[in-house]
Amino acid sequence: MDATQPTTHERIDAIEQFLQQLVLLLEVEPELSRDSIGAWFAVCQASSRASGIGSPRSERALAQLCGRVLESPVDVLRPSGAWPS
Repeated sequence: MDATQPTTHERIDAIEQFLQQLVLLLEVEPELSRDSIGAWFAVCQASSRASGIGSPRSERALAQLCGRVLESPVDVLRPSGAWPS
């Protein structure tokens, strides 16, 4: 395993941090968008780096997670007739 790559534990921590920040953002931001969530996480990551919280690998894990979650468009498709009208 590459020593610069996040461990499984660091990846799980990143998911937990992402969800904690998302819940906080849901409480204070009435209209969320992919862009506003991404901007919020950029602020959180900059604050984390400035205060020295977290390791470079944990920062990388969170950045990778945000990249996967926020940069990939998600289309929700419903099969016709699957939901009652």
